[in-house]
Amino acid sequence: MKRGDVVLIVSPGDLGRPRPGIVVQADEFKDLTTIFICPISSDVQANLPLRPTIEAGPSNGLRLRSQIMTDKMVALRRDRVRSVIGHLDSETTQELDRALLVVLGLAR
Repeated sequence: MKRGDVVLIVSPGDLGRPRPGIVVQADEFKDLTTIFICPISSDVQANLPLRPTIEAGPSNGLRLRSQIMTDKMVALRRDRVRSVIGHLDSETTQELDRALLVVLGLAR
């Protein structure tokens, strides 16, 4: 797994139901037991700049237009990540980076 991968995850509280997420942790920390993931939702909300929109496609493995929930980033044990289903394109990755800067209070 590497940063920008679209993965299937099982989050605590989701009753074992897999959902997609984006790996946002830097590749240099691959030996940690946990990994930072932003969940993905197909319930697209208008006017939420903190949630970049992803168009479904074969390269990202998504079936529906979705949003990256940067405001719900979680640290999951690596065994909660089931599989890599795709990867973000560079434009969406840039949008994700900008949204993370705002959510983490790093944008000035």
